[in-house]
Amino acid sequence: MKNVKRAFLLGLLSVVTVSGANFDLKKNPVKITYVDPFDIKSEYNITRTHSDKCKDVALSVDVVWNGDYANANVPAECKKTYVTTVGKISPMKINNEVQTLGELEVIEFMQKAQTDKNMLLIDARLPVWYQKLTIPTAVNLPFPNFDKAKNPAEFDDMLEAIGVTEKNGVYDFKNAKTLVLFCNGIWCPQSTWAIENLLKLGYPAKKLSWYRGGMYSWTVSNLTTVVPK
Repeated sequence: MKNVKRAFLLGLLSVVTVSGANFDLKKNPVKITYVDPFDIKSEYNITRTHSDKCKDVALSVDVVWNGDYANANVPAECKKTYVTTVGKISPMKINNEVQTLGELEVIEFMQKAQTDKNMLLIDARLPVWYQKLTIPTAVNLPFPNFDKAKNPAEFDDMLEAIGVTEKNGVYDFKNAKTLVLFCNGIWCPQSTWAIENLLKLGYPAKKLSWYRGGMYSWTVSNLTTVVPK
């Protein structure tokens, strides 16, 4: 009976689909060739690692829901341990115009950005976080750079990176890029703060999207990460 239940659950997991994309990232990595705004070319395989050792424990009700995620019986490759009590939980939406994305939608965005220089994935965290680990193809535009009053030089560089020009306090968005911003996770306000500042400037909301889960959800899902060079 235990094996039947396990097979049934695995079957359910195998047929779940997500609107916008249906990637089997464990069997078929998504290949990304990306040229960043500085004309540096990189190649990535976006995959999802999964050890066979995790199959039994991952579907055990006791292991998953008893709260002891560091159970000694769970193999090291099958578990993640994070601080989850910091920050303030963000709502699902920033507003009714800015779209909230999940992992598969972010990967779709990365695929399209391979051939569209008007699309930019932005890691809005501070450089010390970005240099530790980030999502492939992400460009680091730290959230303080979105504040002109405090960081005028960095603010101008940020505008240039996202395709916006400014003259006498008037912003021109005709060449504004389509952006996806993220930070550490649902408890991290840095990417939402950056988006809200862009909206205050008049940035078109239809060109902004937010990856709410950020690095927390990306790494929990065992998706490919990179250490910037």
